[in-house]
Amino acid sequence: MKFSTDGHIVAAALALVAGFGVAASTGGAMAQGFPDKPVTLVVGSGPGSAPDTISRIVADGMSGVLGQPVVVENRPGAAGNIGASAVAKADPDGYTLMMMTSVHSISPSLQKNLDYSFLDDFMAVGMVAEVPLIFVVNNELGTPDMNSFIERAKAGDIFYSTPGVGTLQHLATEDFARMAGIEMTMVPYKGGGAATQAVIANEVQAFYAGIPPALPHVKSGALTALGISSPEPSPAAPAVPTFRDLGYDGYSVDNWHAIYVPKGTPGEVISTLSQALNEVLARPETAAQFLNVGAEPNPNTPEAQELYGQSEVARWAEVIKENQITLDN
Repeated sequence: MKFSTDGHIVAAALALVAGFGVAASTGGAMAQGFPDKPVTLVVGSGPGSAPDTISRIVADGMSGVLGQPVVVENRPGAAGNIGASAVAKADPDGYTLMMMTSVHSISPSLQKNLDYSFLDDFMAVGMVAEVPLIFVVNNELGTPDMNSFIERAKAGDIFYSTPGVGTLQHLATEDFARMAGIEMTMVPYKGGGAATQAVIANEVQAFYAGIPPALPHVKSGALTALGISSPEPSPAAPAVPTFRDLGYDGYSVDNWHAIYVPKGTPGEVISTLSQALNEVLARPETAAQFLNVGAEPNPNTPEAQELYGQSEVARWAEVIKENQITLDN
């Protein structure tokens, strides 16, 4: 079964968000005495990365709401799994949080030796932000729009870059290629910056990039942007058409960021964290800060995020199976 961000999952999420608004307006379920010491927000990537930047914006805001410091701790490595493994084993008391990203919904289908389960060892606090991908091509290809690119790709010999096998960019490109009826050859690079530079240098012809590494080169004219993966136009790149605009109804990809806690964390604690998070996400200054990394606030409820996380695991498991993707590719 194929999931998309505009289907029944979103409908359920919107209903739950509406319910959250009612609860919040009447006070909601607040944990008595929580927090009474600093809270740690673990990030599975290094300083300066998009997850790190988003986490620090949110942590700063939540510190003021909760009345205790929310401290970001970077634990990079193994596609975010080192940090997630540590948080899964932490005390389920609300004092250790994990900034999960879309990669954590991919890992269960690719990494067979994980010592934690995304679905079984965590509970959702809520979505933080969505960061769309932008499909860029080398200008020498002579394809100023998606239709001309697809026609060119049908002729063969199109290579695309990724930050590595099994990354969101890799899976999203293969999923789109299947929908478009084209075949391209993947070339892995070490990171989004290197993958972007490879397109500029015409080592490869295309990259389904994160906004931060690619957008400056689109604005300078070094790359051509053909489509963006968000359901609606992105404020970061409003002139780039969505894949829906291009005729791919129901297709969207989100490099999402969401806060989770270890399984067994009390519901009242999760409610307190959720309300604090959504208060921060509702602030205009948060949206303005997120825009620097191409992100948009996307608040929901713990229940809605649980459903969404499950749908993402199912979605990418299907893509991995259909395309026979392994870490040995």
